[in-house]
Amino acid sequence: MSSEGSSIDLSVHNPLIGIDIPRLEKEMEDYQKWLDERADEAYRIAEKARSQNKDMQPHVEIPRASDLAGRTEKLLIQYLGDYKVADDIREMLEIHDRETTSIMMAQSVAKGFREEGFDLVTAIDAGLRVGLAILTEAVLVAPLEGISEVRLLNNIDGSQFVSVHFAGPIRAAGGTAQALAVLIADMIRRELNIGRYQPTDPEVERVKEEFGLYRGNLQYRPSPTEIEDIVRACPVMVNGESTERIECAGYGRVRNIDEARIRGGVLLVIGEGLCLKAPKIQKHTERLNVTGWEFISKFANRGKEKLEGEDKNPFKSRRVKPITKFMNDIIAGRPVFGSPQEAGGFRLRYGRSRPSGLAAASVNPASMLAMDDFITIGTQMKIERPGKACAITPCDDSEGPWVVLNDGRFIRLDDMKSYSEISSEVRCVWDNGELVVGFGEFMENNKNLVPAGYGFDWWASDLIEEIDSEEAVTEFCKIMNLSRKDCPEGVPGEEASKTKNPDALFGYRRGWHRFLQRQSLNWEQAKLISQRFKTSMPPPHNPWFLDLPIEWVPSFLKIIESSIIEDSKNTYSEKYSDNFTAYPLPEKRQLRIPGGARNWSEKRMDEIPPETLTQDMMDDCPGVEFTLLPYIFNGQSNDWTLAQHGIAKGSALLLGLAHHHDGDDLIITSGWSAVLEGFGFSVDGNKIINIANAHEIFSNKIEQLKDAKIILDEENHRITELEKVRATHRIAAETDARQKGKNISETDDIGKIAADSVIDEGPKDKDKYLAAQIHQDDYLVDGILPQIRKISSLRWEHSAPIRVGSRMGRPEKSAPRIMNPMAHILFPIEMNGGNQRLMSVAAQKKDIRTQLGKRKCSVCGKSSPFITCHHRKLDHNGHELVGETCGGRTDFEGELGQNRRRRGELMTVPIDSALEDARIKLGIDRLPKTIKCMKKIASKDQTPEPLEKGILRAKYDLPVFRDGTVRFDMSDVPTTHFTPKEVEVSWKTLVNLGYTHDHEGNELESDDQMLELYPQDFIVAKNAADYFVRTAQFIDELLVRFYGLEPYYNVASADDLVGHLICALAPHTSGGVLSRIIGWADCSGGYAHPLFHASKRRNCDGDEDAIMLLMDGLLNFSRNILPANRGGQMDAPLVLTTRLNPTEVDKEALNVDSAWFYERDFYEMTLNQPHPKACYNRMDFVERRLGSVAAVRGYGYTHDCNSISSGPALSAYKTLDTMIDKMEGQLELGLRLRGVDVRKVASSVIRSHFLPDLRGNLNAFARQKVRCLKCGHSYRRMPLSGKCIQAKKAIGKGLSSVGVSRSEGDLCSGNLALTVSEGAVRKYIKVTQHVMEKYGVDIYTKQNVEWLANSTDSLFMNDRAKQMSLSDFL
Repeated sequence: MSSEGSSIDLSVHNPLIGIDIPRLEKEMEDYQKWLDERADEAYRIAEKARSQNKDMQPHVEIPRASDLAGRTEKLLIQYLGDYKVADDIREMLEIHDRETTSIMMAQSVAKGFREEGFDLVTAIDAGLRVGLAILTEAVLVAPLEGISEVRLLNNIDGSQFVSVHFAGPIRAAGGTAQALAVLIADMIRRELNIGRYQPTDPEVERVKEEFGLYRGNLQYRPSPTEIEDIVRACPVMVNGESTERIECAGYGRVRNIDEARIRGGVLLVIGEGLCLKAPKIQKHTERLNVTGWEFISKFANRGKEKLEGEDKNPFKSRRVKPITKFMNDIIAGRPVFGSPQEAGGFRLRYGRSRPSGLAAASVNPASMLAMDDFITIGTQMKIERPGKACAITPCDDSEGPWVVLNDGRFIRLDDMKSYSEISSEVRCVWDNGELVVGFGEFMENNKNLVPAGYGFDWWASDLIEEIDSEEAVTEFCKIMNLSRKDCPEGVPGEEASKTKNPDALFGYRRGWHRFLQRQSLNWEQAKLISQRFKTSMPPPHNPWFLDLPIEWVPSFLKIIESSIIEDSKNTYSEKYSDNFTAYPLPEKRQLRIPGGARNWSEKRMDEIPPETLTQDMMDDCPGVEFTLLPYIFNGQSNDWTLAQHGIAKGSALLLGLAHHHDGDDLIITSGWSAVLEGFGFSVDGNKIINIANAHEIFSNKIEQLKDAKIILDEENHRITELEKVRATHRIAAETDARQKGKNISETDDIGKIAADSVIDEGPKDKDKYLAAQIHQDDYLVDGILPQIRKISSLRWEHSAPIRVGSRMGRPEKSAPRIMNPMAHILFPIEMNGGNQRLMSVAAQKKDIRTQLGKRKCSVCGKSSPFITCHHRKLDHNGHELVGETCGGRTDFEGELGQNRRRRGELMTVPIDSALEDARIKLGIDRLPKTIKCMKKIASKDQTPEPLEKGILRAKYDLPVFRDGTVRFDMSDVPTTHFTPKEVEVSWKTLVNLGYTHDHEGNELESDDQMLELYPQDFIVAKNAADYFVRTAQFIDELLVRFYGLEPYYNVASADDLVGHLICALAPHTSGGVLSRIIGWADCSGGYAHPLFHASKRRNCDGDEDAIMLLMDGLLNFSRNILPANRGGQMDAPLVLTTRLNPTEVDKEALNVDSAWFYERDFYEMTLNQPHPKACYNRMDFVERRLGSVAAVRGYGYTHDCNSISSGPALSAYKTLDTMIDKMEGQLELGLRLRGVDVRKVASSVIRSHFLPDLRGNLNAFARQKVRCLKCGHSYRRMPLSGKCIQAKKAIGKGLSSVGVSRSEGDLCSGNLALTVSEGAVRKYIKVTQHVMEKYGVDIYTKQNVEWLANSTDSLFMNDRAKQMSLSDFL
């Protein structure tokens, strides 16, 4: 509970207070103007270059769009043609939300197409794609690739219905868009007066069979009954193309379905769309009064009946339920950092640090080191709550890890230098530190808030309310030994209704809050502040009372009574450097517990906790003797702490009290005064005096809990017996039903009715049972804090009520985008270039045969596979002129055949002469030694790039992506503020780029001033600097040598790239976003504004996206190069967004926190675990700022960091060489972390990694082929001759040069070898056995491993023949 008498102010908070709107609007106007002018210049140069007809198209193929309407029109140009939709979309978006606009526009477009004479299928198809594009912000590939086609099919009665064929890429749209696509199709059907779908039984059964056979990941798998309900009631047919290899055997050949293979798109739309997103569909169908969708209410109301039943239960638990989902599928080499809600894991701290938001969370950089470098900036961490995962960023304002050192010292380290200095001495990471997560993350994930811990954030929020007059300011200064001028100006707690300037008052509150957050108090100051201003105790005077079991308290009270108070001594001055700082800082006096560390040994911390502790282990505890009461509800997990450290040191650890050893004595240096106060002791000089009867208070509570335990055990026994009787009735009824021939569903219903017929009479005494439940729940939620509140007159709040379980997800990434295999040019040479596909090897053959599109020159009329004719000109003697080619533009003579996807045919290409001509045209002396090509190109036209581009890329060692661009991938990490110093750019340079003022509105004149990031600026990972310098030099040389224009970039170093434009896009999208390089961060993440990442339809939970130089995309990207297969248009900049509109980005960005601090009432509300919407009007986040410039500028942050690059350079997962090393590091770290059960981790790793691998290797060995060591041919069965029986290949020129072989009577006769060796099968057995011996695993896993190891031995060893030695007989 919060302080008595405190009232929560639920008045609406105005998020625009304190924001300099006019200045920000002027800055944004100038910024957009700057971007537009530079983009115009780039497009002008690129258009001039491409107008020379040397590329696939004589114009730039990345159209610009400033808003959602423009993107939709340009993205769907191939479907809309000249039909304009942008203006209509803009008008509708001004009136309606995006979902309603998508439905209405889809109907309008379909109707418009019909009026213009298009057939029904084309009209429906165009309307549906427009609606889906609007839903997905017109950046996803779903409108292009997610719907393969629309058909009009016939029902049994001959009526027509709409069949929408979904494909795999519809997954990228998300469940809501998938479901709404079906609704949109139905609305179009109604608009065009087309009948509804009437499925036949085989069509329904087919979908059921597909769900049963599908092995892919689905967030929800509906039951057969649910599938039948949806398929029969849905007004349009959810159809699709085959995506899986598995075929349906029972209903493979069904009318209206093309193939027997599984249709993945159908399962996605039904399972993750219509089922999971039913509430959203219901909202639209009810608002629009759409009939025929009543079936969706069954799914929308799913789970509500259960909640209604729970509401009738008089007992409501306050416990926060652990979430274990993140622990599923632990991956070898990626550590667990904390089990669900386990003490020792990351402590939750509310707030948004400067580099976080949009699913990113922050930890102290020292915590990154404490996790053995397994997490760093950009590393994905799977977390227990509020979301599934987050990217990690630094926050120096949060607390670092608490560690136990070799000599027994227990300290907290809040900076990397201190932790690095002491890291070799760390024996145990007792507490991981704090994880800073914003309110908006709970809002976005629709998760209830959980109780906040009382730290300096809450303490500061308390104080700015209570310091409500100048007299209060004076009293505060007196207590803190400060002068008035040392404090911020103004009175923070002044009533808003009395102030004449709300903006100034907000500024006072913000300044005071930040000032108070950074205070450090001794015990006397904290106590006086609490008494005068009604605050609770801030750290370090707020022990972790929740972690201390009540059964330990009687013994601990006796230890306190026998303790001694003495003056403190500096224990670190001689041992460590001046840079070393350990927290909390020691108090002036310290508490000595005689014998508290007797017989303590650091070696015990290296031992793995046994599955069960014996009495001998407990009798051998170090420290003072004690008598431990039996645990009542839980606490057995603390027995290992007791066995390792004893009752005195163990209690100090559980309470979070910094201490060290002095011989056999335990010296507590900080927090002990708060413990004495909380347990009813006072200090008189050096003596400890008992002033409250704490023994009696705790004894009474223990007896009360014991009585409650008896009542609960009796009721649990009664319920167990009741369930046994019910199970007997259910089994008997189900057996009878099966004998009568009932089906599965009927049998289940009969069994349920029979079980329910056994009446539950309830507990003997309902009132006593309810009271027992409440006592148990209160103890598990509050621990001993209620007793502390009874004993002490001060206010106490929990310091660490919630721990967040976590484990490592994907490692961070910052690397060039390289195709597999790597290529410098999109040019196919088949196998003519050898295994490495080298152009130089192919050129040695003079001419090569490869599959290319056949084009015809418009000048000479000859055939050529190139964009410009490659045939050389002839002199007057008829000799070819080297370096002088026809150069005429080539085109295809006819349209592509109906049944063909690509134009390619086998052609002879004079590669040697073409390369030489390209070299001469470029004016370079020699070709690069290595020019890597492709085996084949998969585009529709199969026309290669100009050779000149590949030559220049190879010169600068730049890999090409499949769309012709050069890219660099980086993990997405957000930030809203930065300093010139940390991005390694001079403030003078930034002034020229529009950063004229810092975030406070002061003129920029220093490298240390804090700047607010413009929404489309990008801070690039530093290791990409050289890569983009080479890319820029490649572009300049391409402009000069290939296009004959002036260079554009003129860069020599990374500094020269600052201010240049780039294009960023995500892999599952088809739209790029215009951005600007503003600096460099020494990490593996690409820092950008949260709105910018959201505009790519991304969040920052571990995703990675690509950037490219804008001029590279404008010159080299072409739709004609893209693969013609499904998904070929993904990850391609088909349209470029030039302006970022917060109302048109992914809605997740609207939940990003933008406050400078959280008000007191927020922290108080979290204690009741409300839904985030309950405090919607009191919080400052982006959605509440829409409609003003404050939606993109003027953001605040609650916590800071020293540098956005703070943290390890690379995750240990990337620096450790082998998987064995990674796994060893994973388990060693798990053993050192208090919040991790290393035995469970080891068992999980073996089950998820090693056992499947071992089974797979055994299967592979049994099914393996034999391979010829000479020619490489593989055989399913060994030839009778025992040698390779393939005919020798012909050698020399002619047909052999293109791989054609002929028999000359001789056989290869090469030796044959197995493709899977014994070593490959056995490779993980020893490792697995080592893990089992060292870390221990559960019995099931151990037996499973032993069985597989025996199976392997049986495979490779003769069970009957056993080799024995003489020693076996002795």
